[in-house]
Amino acid sequence: MAFAFDVGRHRTFLSTRERGREVLHDLEDRTPPGTSLLVINFTNVEAMTVSFTDEFLGKYYSVLATQDDGPTTVLVTGLNDDTRETIVLGFERRELIALEQLGDDFALLAASDVLKDTFELARELETFTATTVAERLGITAPNANNRLKRLVAARALVRRRGVAERGGKEFTYSAPEI
Repeated sequence: MAFAFDVGRHRTFLSTRERGREVLHDLEDRTPPGTSLLVINFTNVEAMTVSFTDEFLGKYYSVLATQDDGPTTVLVTGLNDDTRETIVLGFERRELIALEQLGDDFALLAASDVLKDTFELARELETFTATTVAERLGITAPNANNRLKRLVAARALVRRRGVAERGGKEFTYSAPEI
């Protein structure tokens, strides 16, 4: 189930931590249980402050990174240059990343080049394991796991648990189905 949250319905210029908390609570209250795709739409937002962004998106993504429940995929959309820059500034401080939808394409906000490369490979592979990523990028399996874990925490990749051929647990990853 998909759900779109219109941030601009609150105001076109968003400022203050207090307003950030209000919008965060509104997002949490309106998001239906079982939502698999959450689209956070900024189309009607002209600008926002770093303090608002940190209180709203920074806290939301920080909580997402620590939980297995909640939406499988989270997209931000409708950003202009100013709102995109504000999100990047806030997310770099918290070491968070977000998946932005740009028409029919996607980009990672505030991500390092290695995470961007890993995400692009994931999109190319569609469904894969950490071992496949490690082999294709010429990195160790633990390094691949760490990269994939960050992308899953940001809800930019989907992870499913399975059983490895030799027993034990193994995760299969996939690019979001949007």
